[in-house]
Amino acid sequence: MAHTSCFRREAGSAGRDTRGMLRTHEFDKVEILAVTTPQQAPDMLVELTNRVEATIASLGLPYRVLEICTGDLGQSHHRSFDVEVYAPGCDQWLEVSSISWFSDYQARRADIRFKNAGAKGSEIAHTLNASALAVPRVWAAILENCRQADGSVAIPEVLQPYMRGAKVISTSSQAKS
Repeated sequence: MAHTSCFRREAGSAGRDTRGMLRTHEFDKVEILAVTTPQQAPDMLVELTNRVEATIASLGLPYRVLEICTGDLGQSHHRSFDVEVYAPGCDQWLEVSSISWFSDYQARRADIRFKNAGAKGSEIAHTLNASALAVPRVWAAILENCRQADGSVAIPEVLQPYMRGAKVISTSSQAKS
């Protein structure tokens, strides 16, 4: 795993979707990285996808997993999946993670090799990565999907141990009611 600070400049249509929590331009994220043999790579792609999916599922958010079609893959990608959560406030599916298998593209450029026991030469490794979660978008989805009739927000059970025992987020006026 690796922590990275990210700075992104988005090309928008006349400023559309360039402000607010759904498309922040400066954010931190955790990347899950893997270096494998070519034979291990397909199973690792499934494992990384399952890790991200399990994290979103534990939050109780509606989500979907999309496989990116070949025509939309970048030159470096061998296979890729996006995990999206539904945000009812904007009636959109928001990408919160991307899981990619780069085959030997990155490893070849970085000359990352491995040697099988008893083999003469070395082979090029395969690389994979997954962005763990786009925190601002997950936060927005939690606020929208967990909002209760009185305007308070139910904290997903999996997060409650990190919220000092709180089960609900509410304003002080709501707390008095």
